[in-house]
Amino acid sequence: MSPKGSNLARPRSVMEKKFWRALLLIGIAMHFLAAFLMPLGLDAHVHASYVSDGMDDGEAHLEWGELRPDSPESSTPKEVPADDKWFAWHSIIEIWFTAFSASVTSLHILSLIGGLGCLATIFLVTRNLFDSEQALRLTALASIYPPLIRATGRFYQEGIILILITLAVYSIIRAVRDSKFSYWWAIPVLCGVLILSFKGMPLWYILPAIAVLLASSRLEMNQIHIAIIALFVQLVILYRNEVSLSHPDIVPALLSSFIGYFLFVICGMLIISKNESPSNFESDLLFRGSKMVAACLIGWVAALWVTEAVALEKGFFDIVYSFRNNPRYFSLLLIPLWFSRLLKTDSVGLSSDNGENKIVVGLVSALLVINILVLSTTGTTGSEYVGSHLGDEITDDEDLLFVSDSPLAMHRLYSIKFSMDPDSDGESIGHWRSNDSGWQVELLECDQLSNVTWIFVFHDLTPSISSEWEEVDFEGSDKVSQGYQLYKWGGEGERCA
Repeated sequence: MSPKGSNLARPRSVMEKKFWRALLLIGIAMHFLAAFLMPLGLDAHVHASYVSDGMDDGEAHLEWGELRPDSPESSTPKEVPADDKWFAWHSIIEIWFTAFSASVTSLHILSLIGGLGCLATIFLVTRNLFDSEQALRLTALASIYPPLIRATGRFYQEGIILILITLAVYSIIRAVRDSKFSYWWAIPVLCGVLILSFKGMPLWYILPAIAVLLASSRLEMNQIHIAIIALFVQLVILYRNEVSLSHPDIVPALLSSFIGYFLFVICGMLIISKNESPSNFESDLLFRGSKMVAACLIGWVAALWVTEAVALEKGFFDIVYSFRNNPRYFSLLLIPLWFSRLLKTDSVGLSSDNGENKIVVGLVSALLVINILVLSTTGTTGSEYVGSHLGDEITDDEDLLFVSDSPLAMHRLYSIKFSMDPDSDGESIGHWRSNDSGWQVELLECDQLSNVTWIFVFHDLTPSISSEWEEVDFEGSDKVSQGYQLYKWGGEGERCA
């Protein structure tokens, strides 16, 4: 390079470094904001309810009934055991609750630690395998990746799982570079077992997973192969879930999942940028494995949408909207895909200073805008506010009725429960009814709902309710939708004497 060219390259390199460093700082700030502004996710409330109940009486249950009741209009209160399905995830939560406290705030702090720990793991591993420059760039990208910020804000598992994926990929690379049999191979197996436990899946699934990944290392998969594998995985899961294999939503769900893959992976992870560096054994190994995992995830996400539509008896597009963040599971591909690129011979890696500068900067800007919009329109939910209010007001002989037509009504009921009774030592019971279930008549019959003294109506409903029920102002009601309505029995004497 000529002296003039060298002089031009130096300021470009400095600007490049400043760009990624500033991006990382912005991303870290967004993780803090997410932890303080976003409400806990519905799944987080469910797992916290399991753990707090197990800490209270030694056996982890959901005490208010199934998350997906047999009836599409009502719940039946009963204990639903965890059966150690999520033992690894629940162990982390239990250790944290024991050290600190069972509360929404403590879970937000744990989630923030997990999110920042994920970024630290990515930086340290990438620096060890490559260099500080690529470590900075890849960590900066991860810091602004919306599913990871959302995971930090809502205590989802994606950040912790990506830590395990990063360690597994690092160990595979180290094992491949070791000419002899290496104990590095044990780490990916252990990480796989932990991930299966996090997702509540049988641990023996690790065996077919290993077999599939070994087979993928010998396959040259194109888009048609990926589509066929995705469809096969979707059909297998639907068959296991006892859903008809001729269901009309199978193809729309698969197409929607491919769209999700394009948005969350190709665009969201900046994979759309070209990398024409020569490949080698290590890069091919990771890339082929990543394509196999991507195909399986596409089929899995599609199957989840169809299963939920059938179970909840809702229209497919209503389910896709309600579960629109399911493609967040693709986040585990971030490290394998980028490491497969960085391992290529003479790879320039992730850069904003190349021929595709406008694409990279444009997509980064889009990710930042998405994060800003999400953070600016989020906040504590009405369910959490109502739960906190009821925690101070409801007595053990009083029950709660939750009226909602939401596909996730039982999840929302448990978000009320954990906010209301974080230690799971109360005796109150929560019931759920859809608006058209005839719950007004049930209240008069004084049978299963005989102890109901409180009624919480979800924000999208305006039901007819007796004047004997008095609407209650709860703390925080001015910060959520005016549609949330909380009522307490105000009639003369006991409601069901």
